[in-house]
Amino acid sequence: MRVVVADDHPVFRRGLVALLLASGIDVVAEASSGEEAVALVSRERPDAVLMDLGMPGLGGIRATAAIHGAQPDVGVLVISQYDDDDSVRAALNAGASGYVIKHADPDQILAALDAVRMGAMWLGSDVPRPVGTTSVPARTTIPGLTPRESAVADLLGRGLSNPVIAERLGLSTKTVANYVSSLLLKLGADDRMQAAQIIRQGSV
Repeated sequence: MRVVVADDHPVFRRGLVALLLASGIDVVAEASSGEEAVALVSRERPDAVLMDLGMPGLGGIRATAAIHGAQPDVGVLVISQYDDDDSVRAALNAGASGYVIKHADPDQILAALDAVRMGAMWLGSDVPRPVGTTSVPARTTIPGLTPRESAVADLLGRGLSNPVIAERLGLSTKTVANYVSSLLLKLGADDRMQAAQIIRQGSV
């Protein structure tokens, strides 16, 4: 995956770049303003953009709209400190496919980026769902799963690791691993990445 990272805070931007590089993602450029982000996306033709909203000049919302208008195949994932309805709605209306808060778990950021790259909609677990937004996954509704399997599947679909799922659900890591193995069989998936894709497709 080729990604452009746009954020005007150097420390946060460098930390985000380090996370992506450590995960095998190719960061092709960094931007510190909306204008720079638009220019770099036009030049580099990435698969996705990580976009801050509160940047100087053009700003994240207008930059997202410009990128979406010129290159609609480039997924835009907003990563912002703002978690209000107006900011989320404005980002989605501008063409963003995902929205996460800056304090989100690294696993959630990576899962959101992967979903956006594949053309799916993604809102972080602590991001408000604007009225009228119906394409954002809220819970897993795959037939044939027990309630506990559905809970594990929901977090697996968000890209979370077994230890994080265990912590969220109050289970042991071994128990979660057993549930994941059962899910792979029921979903006919070869690995957890394929399972996550199937889960996201089966969510509403």
